[in-house]
Amino acid sequence: MRVSKMGKIGVLLAVMANELKIISREPGGLALLVVLPYFIAGSMAFIASFFVKVTSSVFIRQFIGFEVLMLSMIMVQTGSRFLWEERRGGGRLEFLLASPTSMYLILLGTSLVMIIVNIGAFTIASLPLFYMEYGLIGALRLALALLTLFIGLLPLYGIGLLIAGLVMRLNDADAVNNVITPILTILSGTTYPVYVLPWWIRGLVYALPMYITFYSMYLESIGQASYMLIIYLITATIIYLLFGMTSYAKLESGFRNRGGI
Repeated sequence: MRVSKMGKIGVLLAVMANELKIISREPGGLALLVVLPYFIAGSMAFIASFFVKVTSSVFIRQFIGFEVLMLSMIMVQTGSRFLWEERRGGGRLEFLLASPTSMYLILLGTSLVMIIVNIGAFTIASLPLFYMEYGLIGALRLALALLTLFIGLLPLYGIGLLIAGLVMRLNDADAVNNVITPILTILSGTTYPVYVLPWWIRGLVYALPMYITFYSMYLESIGQASYMLIIYLITATIIYLLFGMTSYAKLESGFRNRGGI
């Protein structure tokens, strides 16, 4: 039984509405998305002020870096968190897999909600900072940064599909996330100078979308937007989505063959 296009849209909206309800029950988590980057960037700036002069440009760079890192880690864990909760919820995962609705559609709905929430949190957190630093032109620069953030979060959905498949196959969300999250954090390149790394690690940093997203957003914040970096992120979106969908399909097939459904 195939689901019609209108039916797919209805399922997608239902998944998004349910995810929004879950998130709305945790207002403290939403507030943390707004406050935490100020706290971390401010703490780092305070420590650095003992050694060098910390300018507003440096603070904004650190602020954007921590925002991108935090939102990226949320994005890559969204799909795996959803599947793990559904599997622990009395066999709901098996029911979803047996339904005619594609799991890609369900995972897309949860990820789209996180993209909307993440961009909303970044807007609320960044608008005062951009306005105080750049005035009214800061609103335009922030709009460009938000567009870049949206594009930069899309390839992370592809990485999230891979992680979701691993969680389904290995049946252990904590083990998978505890290994992959620190690796992605180290290779993000958003909170430290990348030039201190060996060349082969820098290659890995440049291949992942986090650093390019951060660096492009920073350039836009200072009025030096690079459209080549946007093209790079669009290309990365296509590559990572294809990689994530292919990997997830194979891992889900292994889960089914193993008797998970």
